[in-house]
Amino acid sequence: MDPLSIITTLWRHKWVTLPVVLLTIAACAYTYFFAPRTYEAHVSYALAAPKVPSSMELEKDPELAKLNSDNPYLRSYDSSLLAQVVITKLSDPAYVAQLKEAGFGTDFKITPVSSLGMGLVTVSAASTSESGAVATARLIGEQFASTLNSVQKVNGADDRYLYTPIQVLGPGPAQELFSNRLRSLIMVGIAGSILLFGSVSLARGRTIRRQGGGTAKALTTRTGRRAYNPVSQQGSTGQFPSSMSVPAAGPQLAHNDENQRLVAAGDRAPGR
Repeated sequence: MDPLSIITTLWRHKWVTLPVVLLTIAACAYTYFFAPRTYEAHVSYALAAPKVPSSMELEKDPELAKLNSDNPYLRSYDSSLLAQVVITKLSDPAYVAQLKEAGFGTDFKITPVSSLGMGLVTVSAASTSESGAVATARLIGEQFASTLNSVQKVNGADDRYLYTPIQVLGPGPAQELFSNRLRSLIMVGIAGSILLFGSVSLARGRTIRRQGGGTAKALTTRTGRRAYNPVSQQGSTGQFPSSMSVPAAGPQLAHNDENQRLVAAGDRAPGR
């Protein structure tokens, strides 16, 4: 259907179209102005590498040489392995369940800053309130720092040989995720469009059926009986029923019969 036909159909069924359109507009307005909002807060940490003592420093300070330097993550080229281990631990469903039981939000993510690799990690937390988003981001950030410290001490390494998280951002005021509001608005609009075209289709179908019934009734009233179909009256023998009357001869046929009788009477007349 072309756009003009669609508009014409909608206007023809305006008493169905207008209520659905008004309802959709009201639902969109409510979603935009009054529906629950989603806020997000961030906290970022830089992973500072430990200052490993040189051989000369160890010789000069015997006490320094006695410290446990067995941090397995120092054998990695950078801090990416350590950050991935911490992210995996904090993504465990058991930890998420603990957050939910404590009344915190469970919508969070821990990601590295793409331009800096694993040297800078950002914790993001979302909630339906600004305070909830900030509290969740702060808690996840603290858990990130403590987990970062604990996984490095698997072999009892001294603090001098550990990566240190340095907070560089947040958790500041939470910002609203406008994309979520826009997404909800689009979903309401799509639902309203489906309802509109469904209602108009039903109304159009009822109109067509009503018009068809009215036409059949008008034909029946005008003729007083059903239309006669000789073919449908034939029996299995291919002949018409005996009850059917043969149409009467027309005027021309009657005139020809009268002429034939006159000619025959003249031939029988005496003297001829």
